[in-house]
Amino acid sequence: MINFTFYISHIRLNEKLKTNQLIIPNKIASIWKLPARKYGKLNYHFLSKEVEIVVEPHLSEFEIEMNPHLLSQLYLPEEGKIQCQYSSKENSFYFGPSVGIVLGDVLEKGESPFGPLTAYITDMAKAAIELYCPLIVFSYKEVEGSFVHAFIFEENSWKKGYFPLPHVIYNRIGRRDQERSDKCQLFFEKLTEMGIPYFNDRFLHKWHTFSFFLQEPTLTPYLPETRQLQSKKDLFYMLEKYPTIYLKPFWGKEGSGIIRIQKEKDLFIITYPNDDGWQTKKEVNLPDLFFTLKGRLKKRKYLIQQGIDMMIMNEAPVDFRVLCIKDTSGYWRTCSAIGRVGQRENIVSNLSKGGSQRKALLILEELMSKEKALQVERFLHELSVHCAQVLDAEAGGLFGELGFDFMVDKREHVWILEVNIKPSKSEFTQNGNQTPPSIKLLLTFAASLAGFIDK
Repeated sequence: MINFTFYISHIRLNEKLKTNQLIIPNKIASIWKLPARKYGKLNYHFLSKEVEIVVEPHLSEFEIEMNPHLLSQLYLPEEGKIQCQYSSKENSFYFGPSVGIVLGDVLEKGESPFGPLTAYITDMAKAAIELYCPLIVFSYKEVEGSFVHAFIFEENSWKKGYFPLPHVIYNRIGRRDQERSDKCQLFFEKLTEMGIPYFNDRFLHKWHTFSFFLQEPTLTPYLPETRQLQSKKDLFYMLEKYPTIYLKPFWGKEGSGIIRIQKEKDLFIITYPNDDGWQTKKEVNLPDLFFTLKGRLKKRKYLIQQGIDMMIMNEAPVDFRVLCIKDTSGYWRTCSAIGRVGQRENIVSNLSKGGSQRKALLILEELMSKEKALQVERFLHELSVHCAQVLDAEAGGLFGELGFDFMVDKREHVWILEVNIKPSKSEFTQNGNQTPPSIKLLLTFAASLAGFIDK
């Protein structure tokens, strides 16, 4: 039986103490019903030490005291806040929960050691301190057995150290080739062997996720017709049926690689990305159209999706993204909904392609009545949770965070565009210095996987 969680604000170091002594305040000893002295076991994940527990009446109720040697033996964070739980049945004290963020690459120097994710991860580290969850950031390439060379946020900066692998790991490896590499797969196997849960299990390509939704009858009314592009017949079929179609790469992200094809009278107008932005070509027949696309289609797999007669603002595309995160009970919850408006005459609305964002409801209110805007926004949240439940049940692996992209057509009908397994964090930045609410939700979910539930 785990008793009341003790939130430790500071670990005092005292070289005069025995190396096997832990001094705890009287208040927590009373709650845990401990005598003035007793022996027990201290545990920090897979590290443990037999110690003598001594109750000190004059010690601050949020502090503990130990010899520096004991702290180093258990690799406990001297500066960071941490939780402690006591099991009377096992006569053991458990420190934690340590949370890790694994990346593909981490820079040794510079102000942005984690690339574009640096600002988000820094916000996450600050929130982790307030939640008493030690947080480290590392590359899977830096793991050595059960330990890892990793970064920790101390004294308002990132510092590198040597740490035991954490209780739970958030997978933010941003490249599929790295995630599928032999070294990375061995890392995940190591986590499984050690019983360390990791979430956002793996990348799933667009067709894979879409196929899960196709199997759920309650979602099909919101799915634009989508098929794999396997031959010119697939392309010709969709062009005969719809005036606009989109070709989307299986593994594209942030709008990269998307191609739009429009039929206008006797012309096919192709819009696709190049180094300078977007390029347009025109073809007069289907064989020439396919020949123009053939070079691109050979390089990567694509799916074809029905174009939506979408609502627009200032001649720019509008779509909506909703972020879902699991709570401590394992239920999916929405925590943000934003609307994204692309640049004029652009074919995508992603921020990386020059788009802008605002709260979803504010944009919806500009496109329809306030009453209808409230209904649509509420439905976006409900549909996102349902999509998350379906994908979670069908995909296998452990997921704790998913982003869903939607579009609303001129009839005010909602369409599911795609799923983001590792959502871009630039999409959820907020004004001011406030920490995004998604960060706290994600950390408390991680803590629950480690067996520590936030109070």
